Amino acid sequence: MLGPDSRLLTALLIAASAALLVAVFRLRPLPARIACGALSIVVAMTGGVAVVNYYYGYYTTWGQMWADFNGGTGNLGVITPAMSTTAVGSGRLGWADLPGKLSGYDRRALVYLPPQYNQAKYARIRFPVVELFHGTPGTNPLAWDTRLRIGQVADSLLARHLIGPMVLVMPTINGPGHEFQDCVNGPAVKDETYLTEDVRTDVYARYRVSHDPYEWGLSGYSSGGYCAANLALRHPGSFGAAAVINGYFRAADGPAAGALNNIQPLEDANSPLFLAEKLTLGSSPLPAFWVAAGTNDRPDYKPATMFATAMDRIEQVPFVKLNNVGDTANGWAAALPAALTWLWQQLAPPDLRAMFPVRAGASALFGTLPVAPVKGHDKAPCVPAKRSGPAVLPCAKIPLGQAPKA
Repeated sequence: MLGPDSRLLTALLIAASAALLVAVFRLRPLPARIACGALSIVVAMTGGVAVVNYYYGYYTTWGQMWADFNGGTGNLGVITPAMSTTAVGSGRLGWADLPGKLSGYDRRALVYLPPQYNQAKYARIRFPVVELFHGTPGTNPLAWDTRLRIGQVADSLLARHLIGPMVLVMPTINGPGHEFQDCVNGPAVKDETYLTEDVRTDVYARYRVSHDPYEWGLSGYSSGGYCAANLALRHPGSFGAAAVINGYFRAADGPAAGALNNIQPLEDANSPLFLAEKLTLGSSPLPAFWVAAGTNDRPDYKPATMFATAMDRIEQVPFVKLNNVGDTANGWAAALPAALTWLWQQLAPPDLRAMFPVRAGASALFGTLPVAPVKGHDKAPCVPAKRSGPAVLPCAKIPLGQAPKA
């Protein structure tokens, strides 16, 4: 079956567009020529979308695409604290309703409970928590399952003794439809309040998790990476660590600016790069940071290095290069195991470290991660940044067809 990332599908769409174009010149009836011309344009545009999808690896199955565009929740069911695990080595992944009293948002989240959660010998353990933020495409938490296979990744890391048990909470970071809020509080949005206060209150009420803020972590990819960096710096006493995968670091570089109504003071206050540059040695306590960035992600790779350099003045920040990759699903998937491994090391208290010892020497926490390269493509000039100052970069070239992060 042809998948949305199939090269054969792309070739067929291009061939069909060419055939329709030929028909425009060969057919005599004017209505038929108009119909063929219109269809040729539609098919050509679809082929262009297929080329972009093949390049970036956003969707590998039709189910992923359908779930994203229709807002589906997948066949994962509802997860409750009373549910038993399916096997000794398997955690449970399912949906939970997390209504927010402070924000007024009532949203669903994916929750992963490790296999130890319902085992009798760990009945008194309160587990560390990581909030995982999705990006776009993948406008709801289901992308963590369909695209990144979060349950299998966590189970595998546990089985290989690279991490101990953690509860993973994957909340929705956007409003209904494609109303991108990107985890900020703006004139008409309260996404930051929901994610930093409401989610925690609801998780406390439903699951046996740690109430120690330093045992709560943040992570995300693409726009979710921006969320992790921004929320960790804006609420430094509420989180112990943040792992950023291909995030953007200035509000103006993504949908956050729109959610903030392009109000400059709000943008500056929600730009992790600017916040990091203002830090001093007396700015503690600060969460620990880990950053992974694709070397082909031209708009965001240099800001990522600048963010890590700014943070290095205060604390050591592991920086992982994702070789030959942009802001794509294969890059996110390559970085995710290393991010979770590092997060466990930062968040686990001494008693859990002793109870769940892990293998030493995780080389992927630093340096370079190999990722399958993508083919070259045309470039188009970008729009110069609106803001002047030390954190503003020269105008970089943005790959053709690459949408702003969302």
